Amino acid sequence: MSPVVLTNESAELRRLWHPIGRIESFGDEPQRVELLGEAFAVVALDGRIRVFRDVCPHRFARLSDGRVVGSTIECPYHGWRFGADGRCAHVPALGSDATLPRAQLESPRIRQQYDLVWIALDEPITDILRIPEWDEPSLEKVWMPPVDIDAAAAQAIDNFLDFSHFPFVHAGTFGSDDDRLVGDFSTTKSDDGWGFVVEYDHLIDNHEDPLVATGVHPLTQPRRMRYDYRVPFSANLRLELTMTGMINSIVMWCQPMSLERTRVHIVMLRNDCPTEADKHAAVDYEMRIFTEDLAVIEHLLHKSLPLDQSQVHVRSDRHTVEFRRILRRLFD
Repeated sequence: MSPVVLTNESAELRRLWHPIGRIESFGDEPQRVELLGEAFAVVALDGRIRVFRDVCPHRFARLSDGRVVGSTIECPYHGWRFGADGRCAHVPALGSDATLPRAQLESPRIRQQYDLVWIALDEPITDILRIPEWDEPSLEKVWMPPVDIDAAAAQAIDNFLDFSHFPFVHAGTFGSDDDRLVGDFSTTKSDDGWGFVVEYDHLIDNHEDPLVATGVHPLTQPRRMRYDYRVPFSANLRLELTMTGMINSIVMWCQPMSLERTRVHIVMLRNDCPTEADKHAAVDYEMRIFTEDLAVIEHLLHKSLPLDQSQVHVRSDRHTVEFRRILRRLFD
């Protein structure tokens, strides 16, 4: 039996929703985005965001290099214009009264949710991960800038879900030597089998707590974690520090762009960031943590995730093994 390996361009990913950027980042200037090895032009026409394959059907020029004229997108090569429905609306070389060719831009399925634009290249088989914290009034949304990484999307989520690496990879931020032994934890599958929830209590070195410096609180503190994963590359990590009352729900969505490149979208939903300075500090600290992860995952052997038995697993990997089982279902 040949090995089953998931890459950023696996055809099985076409049946799922993928984020391509924040809604506010798109406007009336066409932008080129990549997903699953294909390119798309994203632009606002008639007040709505539209997504087209980034190719003009005439001579295959890039539409993302064009411009918006009125309610149309104009190809930079010969000036062909296409309306919000993707149909050809004007060909300058033919004049205003000519019969137009039946040229139609290709569009994927599109939706907007959680301040992001999502697309699916084929009919999606499941829904987007639900974020219960999104509407909690006590939590501030703190967006990190999107980060392009040299790793597969599955590798980034695999790392995000894993907690046995904390004392080693994150020794410079929150990792604690007292947290090396992974205790028991629960993994609950979703009803449809396309996700799971993991709950785990452990210890961290809390350098963000100002009371540590005064001696009121110890550096090593208990932390409660709740992971909510959904296929293919979405996860919500809710963190609760019982000693300080801090809640931080970190949501990661990965956009598989090409075989070797992934764009990572992260938002933190926190109850301890009332000011802009607090938000900047939170982003800087989270970026330090993410940089520690990248030092490892950008140098893994392959830019893919094996879904067979070629990797060795142990008891503390139960939930990341389940992660692989779910992705393996896509190939059935």
